[in-house]
Amino acid sequence: MLLLSAVALFILEILTNSLNTQKNAWDFVYYLSMAKDGFHASPMASPFAYRYLTPLLVHVLFLAGIPINIGFSLLAYLGGITQLTGIFFFVKWLTHSSRGAYLAMSITALSLFNIKFLLFDIYRPDHLAYGLILLQTYFAFKKNFFPLLVMTAIASQIREFNIIPLAAYLFMELRTEDRRGLVQQITLSTICLAPAIILPRLLIPVTENYQIIGLSSDAIITTLILPFLPSVDVNFIFSIAAYFLPLLFIADLKTIKTTFQSLPEDQRRYLAAYTALVLFLSFLGGTDFNRFATFLFLPQIILIGLLTPSITNPQIGFMLASTFIFNRIWAYFPDWDVEKYRDFYGGFSLRLNMSTAYRILEYIGFLAFGHFVRVRFDK
Repeated sequence: MLLLSAVALFILEILTNSLNTQKNAWDFVYYLSMAKDGFHASPMASPFAYRYLTPLLVHVLFLAGIPINIGFSLLAYLGGITQLTGIFFFVKWLTHSSRGAYLAMSITALSLFNIKFLLFDIYRPDHLAYGLILLQTYFAFKKNFFPLLVMTAIASQIREFNIIPLAAYLFMELRTEDRRGLVQQITLSTICLAPAIILPRLLIPVTENYQIIGLSSDAIITTLILPFLPSVDVNFIFSIAAYFLPLLFIADLKTIKTTFQSLPEDQRRYLAAYTALVLFLSFLGGTDFNRFATFLFLPQIILIGLLTPSITNPQIGFMLASTFIFNRIWAYFPDWDVEKYRDFYGGFSLRLNMSTAYRILEYIGFLAFGHFVRVRFDK
């Protein structure tokens, strides 16, 4: 599986261009600065400075003599391999279906922003986040609280989304009969995570702020206004729906609901809380809804793993081909033109234009094709 994952990444890298760091000045500027100078980097900006673990690892490699770009590339490959390999073993463990595990791994590899985008923009902090979420969810499903807590404290320094598995676990455990044990776990989680979240924000000096959520009057007003901006709502809904294209291609909503209900109650509660929190953080996370949607990989791979035994080979083939085409896996990211770059996938911030309409129509077309394939080849 490690070899297969590495081969998949190698093929995707052949189909992917590298971000032009000379022409553009995006988030990577801050991550590159941290990787070079550590916590002495300047300028430091929020929230990038609080996702310091990935650039810090690159900084350690840099001090050991490994060039910064090579260090980020190594982490991109490590993150991609652990993500794909982890998905295979996690889905196989949970669903007892090797076929489902291979399919879950494949559709994640064909998700534009889970792997390909992180080979394009290697400077993002997300590389290790997905594999750690799988491990955190495994601990949650096994009711191993202390390993989950330790892993959350570490992983939260990579991405804020890595706090979600612990929160979902505590929600899952609300119906436990051991109320005293639950109170102890909530208390211990608060004691351990509060420093992990608060201390970086107190100790790391920042001179710029790009966060939407905050305690300032402007941040509060922006947060309250966001849901009432039609362009934001349209792009957010499109991004979430687009990410679930593989799942919605092979199953209708009724089948998905039935499959979800086949899970044990505690796992259903966990996934419901996990999904709700991902949606909440995604909506308030910033402009790149498509990148935030990638953290919905967890419910998608589980449901696809459960659905696979009832799906025919033609359905799987058409679904993989449709995902490949819709996600533009063969194409380069047009970072030489910022307008084309923002329209490349769609669902970007407040941006609504003819490209958005075309992408939505394209998506509807693939859903209709999926319905036809289900009717034609359903077992």
